[in-house]
Amino acid sequence: MPRAAAPRRTNGFVSLGTLSLVLVACACALLVGQRLAQREIAAKLGTDFGVVAGTDTAPSAALTAQQALGSATARDLAGKTVPLIVKGQPGIVMLSSRTCSWCKKALKDFGNMADGRPVPRLTVLTLEGAAEGVPMLEQEGLRGARLLGPAGSKEQALLLFRYPGTPTFVAVDRNGRVVHTIPGYPVQPELLRLFNVMVGDTDTP
Repeated sequence: MPRAAAPRRTNGFVSLGTLSLVLVACACALLVGQRLAQREIAAKLGTDFGVVAGTDTAPSAALTAQQALGSATARDLAGKTVPLIVKGQPGIVMLSSRTCSWCKKALKDFGNMADGRPVPRLTVLTLEGAAEGVPMLEQEGLRGARLLGPAGSKEQALLLFRYPGTPTFVAVDRNGRVVHTIPGYPVQPELLRLFNVMVGDTDTP
């Protein structure tokens, strides 16, 4: 008489096949979640969030600078990874390129407005790297700006994908949230409002 097969012991372990299915399901759920989040961000890019009435800060629904620009960090002139936004300080991030004639025109306008005054709240994020922004600002006599480049090739590609042209100006509040985005060369009143934030005369454009 054949012996009955002994019950299979699992010792509390999940089979390899089951574990693989669970991992695949988790990966798919994560990918779907990331795509939905990216779609939500893309839908908000360029939105003029403004500020909450009676304050100089953007509403909580506004994108953070990290969400809008795709990274919380950038590379400075020394090649070090640094925060893209100065914590607790409102400012203007100018997305620029060394080959962009409209970027150079905007910087020339800001140089004329500054007339020697430093612009400490201006961050020039040059697509080709921080060093490429140096001669552009020096030519216009702009002093005190932060000169940065993308943290890496991934961040550079993301910026090119999100913003089809330069210059693009992103105004952020002291909480690091986007108040206003201006794609392209600003009209004169907008230039003045941006400049007032750059020199610290106002917190928002």
